[in-house]
Amino acid sequence: SSGDVVGLSVKATKTKLPIKKPVERQEYAGLWGGTFGWPPGKYIEDKPGKALFLLMLGYEETQKDSDERHLIGTKILEGSHGLMHPNGSNMFVVNIDTPSLEPFPFDADGREFEHSYKGDGIADGYGFRYPGSKPGSLYVISNDLLAFVWRETRDVFTLQRLNLEE
Repeated sequence: SSGDVVGLSVKATKTKLPIKKPVERQEYAGLWGGTFGWPPGKYIEDKPGKALFLLMLGYEETQKDSDERHLIGTKILEGSHGLMHPNGSNMFVVNIDTPSLEPFPFDADGREFEHSYKGDGIADGYGFRYPGSKPGSLYVISNDLLAFVWRETRDVFTLQRLNLEE
């Protein structure tokens, strides 16, 4: 028998990412870019290939108590050769109605923090085959600059709001 023949065609399409305008009680919703490290934008010589992450931040009300809101940072894309965190995973989940009393663990370079919230951030388990989460805090530096810090490791994930209209 000569075997079966399978045809394949590919069609490219161009789609715009949906951009959510911040609304009341959801001021951090939207598309954000992030990297590991502090202070924001600092080049670290021993880590020249720092990955850039794209995250979509959105809100969700808990089922048990509609007064409790969570801010969820979902990873869309990671700009590195090796995949550190699976696409579609929650990088962090923060209870936006529970302030964190944890002090920011690094020199803030004179920055004032508007708010800080308790939450959990992704933690690897066997190379992210069995990911878990570890406690941390989200620090609001401004409406366009956030930092999530894992309490135990003191790793900092710095996020900046992306404005694709500019």
